[in-house]
Amino acid sequence: MNILGYMVVLRPTYLIDGDVTDIDLDTLARDGIKGIIFDLDSTIMAPRSGRITAEAATWLELARNRFQLAVVSNNKSDPYIKQVQEHLNMTVLGRAAKPSTKLFLQVLEMFQLRADQVAVVGDRPLTDVWGGQRAGMKTVLVLPLKTMNEPAWILFFRKLERCFIKS
Repeated sequence: MNILGYMVVLRPTYLIDGDVTDIDLDTLARDGIKGIIFDLDSTIMAPRSGRITAEAATWLELARNRFQLAVVSNNKSDPYIKQVQEHLNMTVLGRAAKPSTKLFLQVLEMFQLRADQVAVVGDRPLTDVWGGQRAGMKTVLVLPLKTMNEPAWILFFRKLERCFIKS
């Protein structure tokens, strides 16, 4: 596959110029989405914090009322994953090795939905978007939470990734 092929693969179904709370739930529902799989760190909570902002918690509660929800994370800390699962009160699976599809497909089976009825929401094209697309799911690329302060070099690479995706 050439570079243009990879750019198409990494292009999400929905490209949001904001964080997870800027996703329009009505649009997802109108497009036939019935389940959402979230990335964890930087997408719904700051990395390794175990805490969710009030804004993200409110948005997640609205989403919970309309969709089946789960989290698939590359995080390898089992105690942290357990803590987050209890805090969020939803299935949280760690050690995903995204873009591997294994845990995405496990959640799909748990939801008892077709792949085209599920959206994967994350902040990284090479893990979240590519993994979700490989599993046949719709994908939503968001920016990290507004409350996060990332180093300048990380922001540079995030902007660079988005340039390739928008091409």
